Amino acid sequence: MERKKQVVTIVGAGSTRIPALIGSLIHYKKEFPLQKLVLFDIDMNRIEALRHYIELTMEKYYEGVELVFTDKEDEAYIGTDYVFCNMRAGNFEMRSLDEKIPLKYDLVGQETCGPGGFAYGMRSIGAMIDMVKKVREHSKDAWILNYTNPAAIVAVALDKVFPEDKKILNICDQPYSMIRSFAKILEVDMYDIEPRYFGLNHFGWFTKLYYAPTGEDLIPKLKEFLIGNEFRPYNAEQREQSWLDTYKNVNKMLSFFPEYLPNTYLQYYFFPEEIVKGSNPNYTRSDEALNGREREVLELCKKAKEQNSLDGIPLLAGAVHGNMMVEVAESIAYDLKKVFVIMTRNEGIIPNLPKDAMIEVAGELTKTGIDPYEVGEVDTFYKGLIEGQYAYEKLTVESVLECNYEKALQALTLNRTVVNPVKAKAVLDDLMEANKDYWYLK
Repeated sequence: MERKKQVVTIVGAGSTRIPALIGSLIHYKKEFPLQKLVLFDIDMNRIEALRHYIELTMEKYYEGVELVFTDKEDEAYIGTDYVFCNMRAGNFEMRSLDEKIPLKYDLVGQETCGPGGFAYGMRSIGAMIDMVKKVREHSKDAWILNYTNPAAIVAVALDKVFPEDKKILNICDQPYSMIRSFAKILEVDMYDIEPRYFGLNHFGWFTKLYYAPTGEDLIPKLKEFLIGNEFRPYNAEQREQSWLDTYKNVNKMLSFFPEYLPNTYLQYYFFPEEIVKGSNPNYTRSDEALNGREREVLELCKKAKEQNSLDGIPLLAGAVHGNMMVEVAESIAYDLKKVFVIMTRNEGIIPNLPKDAMIEVAGELTKTGIDPYEVGEVDTFYKGLIEGQYAYEKLTVESVLECNYEKALQALTLNRTVVNPVKAKAVLDDLMEANKDYWYLK
């Protein structure tokens, strides 16, 4: 039976990730057919840089879809079924500061973890709240699929402000990317792996990797491989050295705590001093991205515009970020019950953690949202780590909603990448000055 065609709005459509997302929508056009695609960004210049490539690509590979490019919210959200939220408040200019300012104080300079993630979260929260309110003015039943970082902090904020909105789903592509990498190592299809996972976003662990055809847990085989081999991403040949180093640190974390497979981002919380020592304060991941993906995509789009064709231009595809976004929407739209690692309010899934924590667990995605797998109580070590990190996330959200400097200072002092209140205050004051056009605390 032919599937109902969907109306999708992409928020933050000026991102250089979007051409690859378009490739994913094309790849899944039978599974998740489109009637209309709205590309919205507050900066029309960013959209225009990508527009010709997108138009030419859709014309060639996906005829019949109505395309709308706009910087008007009222136009973006009318009659939409799915909102793919991919915004970056402050763009790369602020990301660069998020990463470089903490390094001045010998603190981790990373866009989602530590002080940089705090500053980015403070910017994202207000923008996301405004977006949800605007979407609900025009499309009360639309699914809002949030991929905006730092997803952990954003998820806590949206749950606090919109506790009854059951059609906001917060999700991160790193567990998905890791599963793809696991599958390559194990030489199996990633879609045959059904994960079990617990923790917070960018702060969690895989406990099982069930192989669907046999029911076997593949984690023992994976651990055996990792004893004598580095963990490498599935696309290692295309990744910057900093990412290769990040994946190698999974082996290091396992050498201390071998029970579960850690999310790569836990490196920042376990080895902050080493991360800082290995960082270049003048050239961080924001620079890598600007000189890598950002430059390459913009050059391809410029070439498409100049020659008014796709001759010699490859179809960009989203092997992780884009594919996951479309697969998530497909599972909801057609009640497929596919298994993903997703953020959801705890409510007893992990009984010995706060009920209101926005945990990250595996579950089936249905037409009503996530049906999470029960985790049960977690051991003292993991409980302590998660509670400390959730306290940081909760205080961060409260600090921006209440415009409360003291709670922000408490949040940063609790963060495992900071700990020292002297450093916490120094970096907070510096970040607050840099972000005064976005947030300021009293």
